[in-house]
Amino acid sequence: MTTNLADVASAGTTSLPAPDTAPDPGVTRRAVLEHATVREVLMGAQDNLTNVLAVMLGVSIGSGRADLVALAGLSAAVAESVSMGGVLYSSTRAEQVLDARAEEATGGASHSVAERRVRLTPAQSGATTFAAALVGGIVPLLPFAFVPLPAAVVVSMAISIVALFVLGSAIGRVSGSTWWRDGLRLLLVGGLAALAAALVGMFLPVA
Repeated sequence: MTTNLADVASAGTTSLPAPDTAPDPGVTRRAVLEHATVREVLMGAQDNLTNVLAVMLGVSIGSGRADLVALAGLSAAVAESVSMGGVLYSSTRAEQVLDARAEEATGGASHSVAERRVRLTPAQSGATTFAAALVGGIVPLLPFAFVPLPAAVVVSMAISIVALFVLGSAIGRVSGSTWWRDGLRLLLVGGLAALAAALVGMFLPVA
């Protein structure tokens, strides 16, 4: 039987899949940055926004004085921002030390696991948390600079409700979960804190 060399070559030829298109470095860096800063932004902005809103509600209901509200709110915003930045700096540094020790103990076996953990440096983590907390703390304060006290409380609550929902929704989109559900969850947490502070102000008024 005569074998056709062309047929053999054709039969032995397999079509190779086209190489995958290399990812856009800009998109990759943006995705890594978004996932790396979720913890810092969420902890800083949510915690300080909720904290300052609660302080302002408690002081405004308990004292009825705009100057005390502004002083207490601004003090809480700055102090909490510095504190949260320090906490995230220390915790990120501790995580890096623990990862390094685990890698040494396993002879490098945990190296691939450590590589998959995308983190900011301790300084970046602390600075990001500080900035997010400061912005979050200023949000409830803004109305008190332009609106009289009774109305400022209502405006502050409205702005804070929107900000909490937007923050939760944004975190949900980055993490791939249901955005509106995460927004409502964050709103519920902030609402409970604000309600607790309002009750304190109602039952412990000051002259």
